[in-house]
Amino acid sequence: MKVKTSLLIQLAMFAVTLALGAYYAGTLPDVVPTHWGVHNQVDQYGSKWVSICTGPLLLLFSIGMTLVLPKISPKNFEIQKFDTTFAYAMVLVSALMFFISISILRATAGSHMDIGGAVMTGLFIFFALLGNILGKVQRNFYMGVRTPWTLASQPVWDATHRLAGRVWVGGGILGAILSLAGAPLPFSIALMLIMSFYPVIASYFIYQRIGK
Repeated sequence: MKVKTSLLIQLAMFAVTLALGAYYAGTLPDVVPTHWGVHNQVDQYGSKWVSICTGPLLLLFSIGMTLVLPKISPKNFEIQKFDTTFAYAMVLVSALMFFISISILRATAGSHMDIGGAVMTGLFIFFALLGNILGKVQRNFYMGVRTPWTLASQPVWDATHRLAGRVWVGGGILGAILSLAGAPLPFSIALMLIMSFYPVIASYFIYQRIGK
């Protein structure tokens, strides 16, 4: 995927969030739920504009990063080396933001949905899709498993990202299935933390084995 195509897809999602925000602005009360606890119970209320503006702002941030990061990458760590993978990954990031914003709007509008389970399902699917391309990500300072050991050694970077890709794909699929089946939110969060931190810890041992 080209960066231009990535930007067009993200702009389309941004336009949809604006349209949805305009629709909900006329239907939502001034005060709406803005936060839910681990048992899917509302524990905080706030202005409807918080829910309406969150999605567009997150998508604008993702679009901005798509434009800026390739231009500010330092020498020998250029994003241009894997620009097609980067472009696809940024679409995934925006798609996650898009999904979360829609879920929040539906929840604030009174839909009887498990907002925690929906968000975790979206996160797990995101990790699974990102893990599928993780092995194509080259050394950089913005994306991937960036630790002192992976950044110091190309073989360590490659081995760590192959491992992380398998963990994220497998864990993401498992987590999405369990979340859809109604797994408790603390369990899903624990699985997400394991998926996130295991490759970080593993990168040190991979460095000790092959990096030196």
